[in-house]
Amino acid sequence: MNRQKAREYMMTVLFQMDASGGFEINDMDHYLKEAKIGAIKAEQKLGKQREYCEEVYSLACNKIEEIDAAISKYSRKWKISRTPKTDLAIMRLAVLELLYIDDIPESVSINEAVELAKAYCEESSPSYINGILGSLAKDNKKKR
Repeated sequence: MNRQKAREYMMTVLFQMDASGGFEINDMDHYLKEAKIGAIKAEQKLGKQREYCEEVYSLACNKIEEIDAAISKYSRKWKISRTPKTDLAIMRLAVLELLYIDDIPESVSINEAVELAKAYCEESSPSYINGILGSLAKDNKKKR
């Protein structure tokens, strides 16, 4: 599995975690070992991306409040509770990468989020997601 596919997989994991009602660190085995990608178990397909997936999972569980606060700050028109769940999963993943994973360039995180939105969301979602992430990245650069 390459990083792009790992991002797509983790977007679905974040979606499932939200739908099931919790970001519990103790459920990592369920999502990363028992979950399936197609007909093959995730543990067999994650390969080199296992570390990335585990880091994303851990950060999501431990930083969900900060991630959602960052999304809320830049999404002036929508509350988290009103945001479509797929859009939210994509933004959570990208915000997590932007704020906490230093070895991923901001432009890559934003571009990958927009591409996921084009594939999985409504027509207006890619520009909405790009705007939120772009604003966050701009402000984040100022703080460094």
